[in-house]
Amino acid sequence: MRPFGRMLLLASLSVTILAPASAQSNFPARPITLIVPLQAGTASDLVARILSEKIGARIGQPIVVENVPGGGGATGSMRVARAAPDGYTIGALNSGIHTILPSLVAKLSFEPFQDFEPITQLARFPSVLIVNKELPAKTLKEFIALAKKAPGKLNYASVGPGSPQHLAMEKLKADAGIEMVHVPYRGGAQATQAIAAGEVNAFWIATSVALPFIEAGTVRVLAVGDKARTKTLPNVPTVDEAALPGYEYIVSLALFAPAGTPKDILDFLHREFTAALNDPDIIARLQKAGLEGRSSTPEELQTWLRDEAARMQTLVERVGLQKN
Repeated sequence: MRPFGRMLLLASLSVTILAPASAQSNFPARPITLIVPLQAGTASDLVARILSEKIGARIGQPIVVENVPGGGGATGSMRVARAAPDGYTIGALNSGIHTILPSLVAKLSFEPFQDFEPITQLARFPSVLIVNKELPAKTLKEFIALAKKAPGKLNYASVGPGSPQHLAMEKLKADAGIEMVHVPYRGGAQATQAIAAGEVNAFWIATSVALPFIEAGTVRVLAVGDKARTKTLPNVPTVDEAALPGYEYIVSLALFAPAGTPKDILDFLHREFTAALNDPDIIARLQKAGLEGRSSTPEELQTWLRDEAARMQTLVERVGLQKN
């Protein structure tokens, strides 16, 4: 009986050792929902759809992108935070969810740094300052001079108070010492169209959204918000180069799961999304759209978000925005 007993013991140990791997290998067993808390057609939405298509084909289960706009991204983010922590509902959240909303909303329905598991950064959105092509300003310096000449006469678009676009222009105003009127729109595409139509004078927007208008010549681009020029528009100077040393406006997109999601599932998602971001086809598709894919470790992502949140809180206080 001893040999038989040893065989039973070895068999049970084998099952125990292999159980975690088997559990991981069964994920995903059904479609995954990827929440984007913004409208379709935004830079976040575009990145999510490009990556989902590639990864879904690779893992044998579709990743369904669901747009849940509202509340400056809070509505869709809450859906992710309240979802079952099983990996089947995840979120592609822009950095403002962690870095801006907590400074603007007195009672968020979720806690950004506690209710999500960070997985990886997905992309950086090089943003550009565009103006109506009839505006008599062909450079950022000329734009600033025009605004100083007639304080409060020029206006600018955003996608709502406290949005990244709003804060980017408020920082530009403060750094340049100019006054302009804020005109909020429902979404980035509508605001860009308003620039082309001459309804408003200026707008900060992701290069991916502005690019078709820039290429068609219906808007004029003055500057890039990042410290470095974008590969998509290499001849467009940064704000730092053109007029205001030290200016920087960064928006990024990252992947999150609900808090409590098992580590093996988080590791699986990190591995698959990182592999897709390093795929030459994905890199080319993102660059063509004016986007820059970028991966990270969960720890790197969380550290960057905490640092950026502190920086944005200072900016919110500087421009006098109050919590609602």
